[in-house]
Amino acid sequence: MTFFRQLLNDGGPMVYVILFFAALSFILFLERSFYFLRANVDTQELLHGLMNHLRNNNLKEAIANCDNKTGPVGEVFRTAIERWSEGENAIRHAVDETVQLIIPRLENNMKLLACISNITPVLGLLGTLFWMMSIFTRMEQEGGHFVTTITLAGDIKGALVCTAAGLIVALIAQLFYFILMEKIDRIILEMSKAASEITFFLSSNAPGSPPVSNGNDTEKVPAAENQLSEA
Repeated sequence: MTFFRQLLNDGGPMVYVILFFAALSFILFLERSFYFLRANVDTQELLHGLMNHLRNNNLKEAIANCDNKTGPVGEVFRTAIERWSEGENAIRHAVDETVQLIIPRLENNMKLLACISNITPVLGLLGTLFWMMSIFTRMEQEGGHFVTTITLAGDIKGALVCTAAGLIVALIAQLFYFILMEKIDRIILEMSKAASEITFFLSSNAPGSPPVSNGNDTEKVPAAENQLSEA
């Protein structure tokens, strides 16, 4: 801890600026990680459950099941079910539009994280230049005489600390960026697969078709169009 404080003192004010961006990148990483954790859902399990509801024309239960899921896949499923009675083209258009609206939400603050990884090395270089200017200022103050090695060592150490801090924070922010982008790509792929499967299922089954009987059902199930209008 003492060594860390010594580095902060040696680096000067620019190191504190770099550490601020380091803390900001860590906060952005945690916020996005928790968001993706809440958005995580078992797509196949949800899809099978929806198919069972839809085969029995239980539109309200299917939509409620989608609403209970906080992930983007649930939004895609709900959009497709709401357009079931309008035909395959309407379903595909609505699903594609929903996916395009969800992607910017997934990429929220990602540009800021990428920006941090790009500017922190520049800040480190800027701090290094300030320390180099300090060295030449000391030389001018000596009136042309040699500056002691001890005096130069402190300034050079400060310049190196600024450069190292900027590079380390940039590496960490870049690592956070690639980890989050990998998660975003997986979610987008999962949404695309879910959209294709639900669109195929809905286009292959007309709304309001009679449910599959298990031999014990005696009541008539309401039509899907009526449930959609009520939902």
